[in-house]
Amino acid sequence: MLCLTNVIILYYLAFYMKCQRQITKIRWQDHIMNSEVAARTGLGPVSDLITRRRNSVFGHIARLPEDTPAHQAPRCHVDLTLGHLPDQSWKRRPGRPNNRWIDQLRRDNNMPPADLWRRSTTRGHSGVTLRSSMTTR
Repeated sequence: MLCLTNVIILYYLAFYMKCQRQITKIRWQDHIMNSEVAARTGLGPVSDLITRRRNSVFGHIARLPEDTPAHQAPRCHVDLTLGHLPDQSWKRRPGRPNNRWIDQLRRDNNMPPADLWRRSTTRGHSGVTLRSSMTTR
């Protein structure tokens, strides 16, 4: 997964605003602030869109079959945060850890990866479905 830095997010924001200006036919000579353009289009900030998509992809990955490599990699990270080492001799590489995709999820949701994983795998499985509750009425 792509780990977005602040610089990349600023590029996305600039592109997003440029597209909104083109849609509303606002020229650069008009000197209209970005907040006014956003108010005219009624669209939320691009960072909210990125966060929603990132959470959606994480939920899909968490619900994949366990033998899928895309499921195993984040699962290994979640296990590491819970203190379950893959091997007794395993050690983290020296130096500062890289900014990872799952760390961005943690910052977006203010929740540890294990709770995110649990929430994603149990989403929609509360015991009663919408269809079965509608037929009992």
